[in-house]
Amino acid sequence: MNVGTINTALNPSYGIYYNGKIYFIAQGAGELQILENNSIVSTINLPNYPNPFRLTILGDDIYIVYESGHLIELKNDTPVWNYYISDVGKYPAIISAGNYVVVTASCGDKVYFITLNHHINNVTVMSDPQALAYDNYTNVVYVGGYGSPLIYGISLNNFKIVQNITLNVSSVEAMVFVPPDELAVSPGHHYFEIINLTNGKVIAFDSLPYTLGAINGYAWMCYIPYDNDIVLSIPHDSDTVVVFNSKGGLVEEVTVGSDPNGIIYDPQNHYIYVINYGSSTISYFPAPAPSTTTKPIPKPNYTPYFVAIGVVVAILMILGVTLFVRRR
Repeated sequence: MNVGTINTALNPSYGIYYNGKIYFIAQGAGELQILENNSIVSTINLPNYPNPFRLTILGDDIYIVYESGHLIELKNDTPVWNYYISDVGKYPAIISAGNYVVVTASCGDKVYFITLNHHINNVTVMSDPQALAYDNYTNVVYVGGYGSPLIYGISLNNFKIVQNITLNVSSVEAMVFVPPDELAVSPGHHYFEIINLTNGKVIAFDSLPYTLGAINGYAWMCYIPYDNDIVLSIPHDSDTVVVFNSKGGLVEEVTVGSDPNGIIYDPQNHYIYVINYGSSTISYFPAPAPSTTTKPIPKPNYTPYFVAIGVVVAILMILGVTLFVRRR
């Protein structure tokens, strides 16, 4: 795989593709940078709140959520609106869905829905919601949380929870909608799963080598419609992103810069851009050609998570050792 590199301002985090350009946050510099034809064409100083984090675009305006709790709107590169969300935490997610900007309070229990006119609704969900995905076929936003096996589906028609999926995992770190009716989920613990939204069942899975690093709340998933693949960043002690196909098959491991966070797909050139927080670079490479690689479909309610737990428990019983693991 031939991977190119673009230097950025300090500690870039996440970005989005819009109208032929890539907009991304340089968190360490407090800037918004714009990439076009693999060159930085503009740099915008952001309001001086701590840690600008993730962004989305709705109605030509840019919305940026900060880890400090601030949510700002930029119009023509100028701040025009500012809102504070309590309990935003370290891992707030933000997406555009229908006519709404959707933001999670990742240290609370709420998801916020903001219109172009700044009317705000909120829905109470599980604790620590930090992952979002939008099913534009049914107009439902899905939310998952750290330390919870639950995924809720919230209808944008009435802001009611219309689906409740329970996974055989302990957390949801990142997820993305896979048309027409599936959800790709990274539950941490080095695993990847695909959920059928019609019945809420796991229909495919894969596991990653521990040597690749760890998946946490900084992980990102990006769906690539060109080849029906999903790209997952491994942000902790890593320089790797992983490409899966929609059957759960591992397509490729790609070496990028250090601590990859956000992933962006350019639909014009079929290139994938990876934002590397640790090395202050963006890596880019062509989307793999459509693949037919598949993995076995799991038995009902089976995931590799339970196999791993069973092996660990057996070893501990034999050795008579008690193991305490603290993830964060």
